[in-house]
Amino acid sequence: MEKQFEIPALRPHHTPKVTTETGAFGVVDTMRSGFVNTRSELTARHPLEKSEALYDFNQQKIRLGIANKIAGTALPLGIQAERTCAAKIGRLPGLKSSRLHFEVFAGTDETITVEDVFDMPSPWEEDPQFGRCNTTA
Repeated sequence: MEKQFEIPALRPHHTPKVTTETGAFGVVDTMRSGFVNTRSELTARHPLEKSEALYDFNQQKIRLGIANKIAGTALPLGIQAERTCAAKIGRLPGLKSSRLHFEVFAGTDETITVEDVFDMPSPWEEDPQFGRCNTTA
């Protein structure tokens, strides 16, 4: 089986990153590397934290792996090509696309997420900042 379409592991391996890069004076250069978070460098995170962060990506990899086992390499390559084309479809510069084709292809068109509720104002509101204010005063 090709490595490209392998089913991902349920428990990803985590290696803690340790910042030991020091500047010219023997201390960590905060201006270039940012503040050091010692707790995250010394303690291991929960094993499911990385898995939950990559849930959608892992689900896509599992679907591609299953399609590869059932129908061969051509089906996952076709699925990836259509997904890439659907992700690139947009409107003119300056206008935000609804990405309806990508949502239908990914199967998220019928789910209501936080982005659906709080992302953008309604498209039919002319002035969303003052749309619900009383203008008779």
